[in-house]
Amino acid sequence: MDPEILRAVTVFCSSPDLSDEQIYQALSKEGMERRLAARLVEFLPSAYCRAMLEHTGARFTDTFQRRLKDGKLLSEMPLTSEPVWLAALGFARQDIQQRTLDDKLRLAGRSAEFRAANELLHRGSKLEDVAFTPLVLTWPEEGPEAEHS
Repeated sequence: MDPEILRAVTVFCSSPDLSDEQIYQALSKEGMERRLAARLVEFLPSAYCRAMLEHTGARFTDTFQRRLKDGKLLSEMPLTSEPVWLAALGFARQDIQQRTLDDKLRLAGRSAEFRAANELLHRGSKLEDVAFTPLVLTWPEEGPEAEHS
């Protein structure tokens, strides 16, 4: 799965102005399976955020939830139930050392966790005092619906 992850990381880093859905569409158009493209767009920013912040004392949960179209949240699921999460986090931990600060911020900065940590730091909090809630995914399992099918 590393070649697909690297392809997604490359798109994130080389196209910082694209939305998540546009990145998903770009990966799909390159032939990546839709579900894999969706999971990579959902998980890579959080994986890079965790790789950057895991030694700061910030506490991350090991679960995620999926938000349905009607706004309801499904029950928490372990992140380890998603093979793409495990691969993305392992890749991020290895890759983070090779990335420029700009690339790291292009990836991690897309995650809600990173944005929350940044906001808390600006308010005077310390990362060792931060405990994150479960990751909330907003796309359906198969990815966002194509705008123009």
